[in-house]
Amino acid sequence: MHDAARNQIRQFLLRWVNSPDNPKFAVMIEGRWGCGKTHFIQSLVSEDDFTMRKTIYLSLFGISNLQDFERQLFYAASSKAIKIMHQGLGFASSLFSGAISVGSGGVFSGSADIGQAVESTLKQVTKASDAINEALVIIDDLERCGFNQSELLGVLNRYIEHGNCRIILVANTQRINDEKFGEFREKVIGQTFEIPPDPKAAVDAFIAEISEGVARTLIASRSDRIEELYRLSGFNNLRAIRQFLWFLAGMLEATDRRFRENSELIDSLITQAFIFFIEFRLNLGGPENPLTPSDLVPEIGRDDPERRTFYAFKMNKDDPDTPTRKVILKYNLIHGIRTAITLRQWVDILNSGVVDAKRFNAELAGAPEVNGPDSWPSWKRLWHISSWDFSDGSVTEFDADIADIRNGIEEGRYENPLVVMHVVGVVLMLLDEGLIEDVESGWVQRFKRYIDEIVIPSLDLDSFGATRWSFDSGYEGLGYIRREKEDFMEVLSHLQQAAHDWYSQWKAQSVAKHLIEALKSDYFEFLGELKIVNGKGTQRFLREPILQTIEEDDFVNAWLSLDREYERALAGCFEDRYDQVPELILTEGPWWQSVANRLSVKMDDEPIMPRKAQLRGLIKGIDRLVDDRLEKARLRGLFAEPTCETEIDLGWTLAPSTTAT
Repeated sequence: MHDAARNQIRQFLLRWVNSPDNPKFAVMIEGRWGCGKTHFIQSLVSEDDFTMRKTIYLSLFGISNLQDFERQLFYAASSKAIKIMHQGLGFASSLFSGAISVGSGGVFSGSADIGQAVESTLKQVTKASDAINEALVIIDDLERCGFNQSELLGVLNRYIEHGNCRIILVANTQRINDEKFGEFREKVIGQTFEIPPDPKAAVDAFIAEISEGVARTLIASRSDRIEELYRLSGFNNLRAIRQFLWFLAGMLEATDRRFRENSELIDSLITQAFIFFIEFRLNLGGPENPLTPSDLVPEIGRDDPERRTFYAFKMNKDDPDTPTRKVILKYNLIHGIRTAITLRQWVDILNSGVVDAKRFNAELAGAPEVNGPDSWPSWKRLWHISSWDFSDGSVTEFDADIADIRNGIEEGRYENPLVVMHVVGVVLMLLDEGLIEDVESGWVQRFKRYIDEIVIPSLDLDSFGATRWSFDSGYEGLGYIRREKEDFMEVLSHLQQAAHDWYSQWKAQSVAKHLIEALKSDYFEFLGELKIVNGKGTQRFLREPILQTIEEDDFVNAWLSLDREYERALAGCFEDRYDQVPELILTEGPWWQSVANRLSVKMDDEPIMPRKAQLRGLIKGIDRLVDDRLEKARLRGLFAEPTCETEIDLGWTLAPSTTAT
């Protein structure tokens, strides 16, 4: 602002409050919650030369009826204070409610004449009424009034019409639902001013509230950046800024001196703290964009305690923006944020409001601003080659990075598929720019051999998952260079086909052992590979028939090794698997029947009758699970074996968290 507008409002109020003529109307100061209305008025009336009138300030927050309001007003007026910011039950309120006695032992104890005591009390009430008639009365939070605002205006109008009172009403009128308010407003309120937010004045005032110290100094030196972040947020809620600054001050106080001296790190910390606190802690986006601190950690890679990458990419152009992606775009963070501390610690700090200084500083030591480009791998520095300033002699470093990336390929140093494709993009870009020479048979063929010789033999299930990613967006906060070019796509297609072949072989050879070990070691992890289990497994076989790869006797032995509670419940846990993907029963149903036959043999050989009954219950559980579902599936004409293998649905839309090699 709007400084000009605020000064004009101030000049008007000065004339209106101090005019010898009674204007006989109230003034309304309105604006959205948190825009600074209260701060503006309180700052104004605190000026020594603003008015000689007694100033009474009342917030309607928590006042439930008109009688309580009048009690509060009379109490404030009866105070000897010239200026009073009043919220709470006082003398007149207690007197009128009967809480104060006026006889022996009460406030007038020692008086022999009860009549005199009452007369004295009434005189005080009369004086209070006279004081109101000459006062400046500020009524704040009008929209939070516990009774109809039109009733309140009717009472205030008596003081305006029959006294010399000046009344300022402070409100977010968009939140007033009283149907009669508009009618009464026209009769009582003669002038209305809307207060738009003034972030600069508010930020400066809020910073001044922080105790002198290093945190205040660091924040004050970056007030322009905080104002810019506030503008980008679009929330126009200055109260939220006050809360944020106190939160930020605590964080900076916990920061070691060596990190406070790193300007780039402090800048990043302030930006991250603002976005995460305002958007995820306070969730000012509201129900349309619900966010909590936990949403900072994406579904994929949620279990990685070292994750520092905050992003939200679209996999398809037509996909709607998620609440998290809307935040990314709002603050122009196209490539996301490489956070100064782990996302897990950010979540803990936002939820608790407390900073563990030891843990905080330990993670700051790994911040990208502390470990700059000198600590990056060569491919990452070369990714940024367009921003290099070669006038400083860095051509030597360029040559060293080229040599290092070549050595990395020759030595088989890159195993992570997400990193490998970054290396591919960078090398092909350098080749296209004439900055490196081609190799015998060409770089595309060289990378294909590298994938076959190094990447595929080192795959496990996690790194295989990375190959299923679309590579449309980036990794490590960087997009893939030349993603749309034919040579890049040729290498990527080779990688994904080779990985698919690896998975098919792994599934044929190792999946049974993997599932049996999971069943023995972690019951819910086993289920989480086959169905949706909150926080367990990867659901990698959610839509894929897979149980038939397990030897029935191995499964039965693992099943019967469980606690009896888990043993009894196991078959029933698969009902939703087949209800969600009914065709799975065609392949896995006959396998379950074979398992039931193995259990029948166990039951026949069991000498202990109670245990025999338990095994019989397991067989009945399989019958309930399979028989009806298998029959219905066959009746639907789904009796033929699939002509092609059902495609695995990993459920991944973003890159999993994988440490760069």
